[in-house]
Amino acid sequence: MILCMDMDAFFASVEQASNPKLRGKPIAVIGSKERTVVVTSSYEAREYGVKTGMTKYEALKACPWLEVVVGRTRKYTYVSKEIYNFLKTITPDVEAYSIDEAFLDLTGTGYSPEDAAYMIKSFVKRSFDITCSVGSGPNKFVAKMATGVNKPDGFYHVPEDDVLDFVDGFRLKDFWGIGRRLSKRFANMGIFTPGDLRELGEERLVEMFGINGTRLFRLAHGEYPKGIDDDDPPAKSIGHSMTLPRDIRSREAASDYILQLSEMVSSRARKNKYSGRTISVAVRYTDMSTHRQMHMIPFFTSATHHIFETAMEVFDEIWNGEPIRLLGVSLSKLVTNCVTLQNVSDEGRNWADIYDAMDSINEKFGSQTLSFGSMLNCTRRGAGVISPAWRPEGMRDVSYNESY
Repeated sequence: MILCMDMDAFFASVEQASNPKLRGKPIAVIGSKERTVVVTSSYEAREYGVKTGMTKYEALKACPWLEVVVGRTRKYTYVSKEIYNFLKTITPDVEAYSIDEAFLDLTGTGYSPEDAAYMIKSFVKRSFDITCSVGSGPNKFVAKMATGVNKPDGFYHVPEDDVLDFVDGFRLKDFWGIGRRLSKRFANMGIFTPGDLRELGEERLVEMFGINGTRLFRLAHGEYPKGIDDDDPPAKSIGHSMTLPRDIRSREAASDYILQLSEMVSSRARKNKYSGRTISVAVRYTDMSTHRQMHMIPFFTSATHHIFETAMEVFDEIWNGEPIRLLGVSLSKLVTNCVTLQNVSDEGRNWADIYDAMDSINEKFGSQTLSFGSMLNCTRRGAGVISPAWRPEGMRDVSYNESY
């Protein structure tokens, strides 16, 4: 039996729990003060139509008395890790799906879905004064769909014999694993329900979607082939991007932020013993058009100055002189456990010792405690946004040192 635990309006709930003045009020958690979108909103705000992805101004227009709160990433990651550690006391088979969602396999634990759900919900409420919803079923797909049935603070269990009736209660556009574009394509074909999909047949779906057609056909029966994935898969790339506090118009200003992003990427690579050969840069202009390009270098590296120098070469090739809204840097073609600081004794400096010292200090006192002087020109520092790929362990864990 699989359980899915989904936190209720996670970031907003944490903020309301830690500030009594926000309780019961419509609030929106945003990413920064200058230019941002709503990351999540409280249930009170949702009643006024405040949605994730709205700009701050759109949200305030929908709800003029909205309380806008700047998100605190460190707090959310701390709470998430504590909950994740508790889930591991119920079963070792826990898949952290995102910062506020996890799957558990109860096989062999002796716990019923009801018992496990009660334990989880009690811990979350007792420890942080927030709520979560839990769904359970014979596989991850059914458990995931069940979490939304009685949200917030709900529990819903789907016995194996009831799976087909359960999935037939949903429209395809609400299925986990069927995105907006695919559901629109189905709608254009007159296919709206799981029953419509079953009637279309597996052979026809395979003709249309290849091997994914079989997956869709199985979903229409409430079947899901994958079990709990509690191993963090090898990373394919390490990247950070940043919406800038204000549009920048000079190469010098862009250089400062690209150095900051390069350091964020390289320090994560060094911490997890990764090196890479391909450096990519993304530039988004004020018209929201985004341009990306990459370069492959002839050796593997995790050195900040290698990544930065290559990133600047790429930037110079793609920047058209227009004002820049967002910058991104990533490292790919990764290998692990190679000589992570290869070729770093160039320019008469022992960069290996320099990076070791920086990493040791930053690990102890917080990221970017010791860094490059040019980054002092950046008006925004640090990783302020949690990636959807965040996990409490492994390569995708971006560590934060501030306590709850």
